[in-house]
Amino acid sequence: MPLNVATVTWQDGAVRLIDQTLLPGELVYLECRDIETLAEASESLRVRGAPAIGVAAGYGLALAAQ
Repeated sequence: MPLNVATVTWQDGAVRLIDQTLLPGELVYLECRDIETLAEASESLRVRGAPAIGVAAGYGLALAAQ
C-alpha cells in the first residue's frame, strides 16, 4: 500500500473515499455520486475519523448543490 494515500477526495464530480471497513487487508475506493450513497458510506463506517468525516460532509454539501 502506498505511504501517502488520500482518504477522501473530490474527483470528476464525485466524492472518492477509501472503504475503511476493508483495511488493512484491501485498499478499495468507493465513488459516491449522490448524497444518499455518501450518507450510507458514513452511516456504515466506511469513512471513519473526525477529519475524514468532516471532509466527506463538506464534499456532501457540494454533491447536494449539484
